Amino acid sequence: MFYSSIGNYDSLSNAATSGARADAAAARSEVDSLKVDVERLLMITEALWMILKEQHGYDDKELIKRIVTIDMRDGKLDGKVAPEPPHKCPKCDRTLFKNRPRCLYCGEPVMPDPFQR
Repeated sequence: MFYSSIGNYDSLSNAATSGARADAAAARSEVDSLKVDVERLLMITEALWMILKEQHGYDDKELIKRIVTIDMRDGKLDGKVAPEPPHKCPKCDRTLFKNRPRCLYCGEPVMPDPFQR
């Protein structure tokens, strides 16, 4: 009886190992996809900055100054954007839920913030 239960543990262990491998492969695939997205966004950002420099005369010092200003909103120069407090409904002043097109309480349409995280 003892030995038959060991066989059950082995098959459970194999199933768990198989599931973990599949999860790891899916995670690797998602990370690879995110890397491609980040590279594309970096290229777009660099192109936009080049346009601003060439057509409007901005310089790297101005960009760095703006980056530091945004970074310091939370009082820390840490390379992260400070989390924003929840937004309030312009009509009823209640807290809005993220990613909702209308206020849950009064139904007021809410314009999404394109920079909301």
